[in-house]
Amino acid sequence: MKTYFLTGRKKMKMWGHRLERVVKTDPISFQVKVKFSNGSVGSIDLGPIFEKPKGLAAEILKGGIFNHCFVEAGALAWPNGFELCPDALWKWFKEERARDQQAA
Repeated sequence: MKTYFLTGRKKMKMWGHRLERVVKTDPISFQVKVKFSNGSVGSIDLGPIFEKPKGLAAEILKGGIFNHCFVEAGALAWPNGFELCPDALWKWFKEERARDQQAA
């Protein structure tokens, strides 16, 4: 069953990909290894967000709390309130896995 939620005036579809837990973090390469609720496990490159950070992402680096990420309501979150949508993370995860398979 797909769930919908409203943001402003747009109705958006929530695909239901949720994170179950953070397995490992690497603050040097901005990689986070996570486990999704469907059992898939893999690393996600968060470099596009943290290499030129703004706002809450910049606070994470300034405070040295990249490794303090956790799962909250299925999303990847940090103590300063920054959260990443699990559906977006799932999309990045699938794209990275496809690139790795093509390179092999």
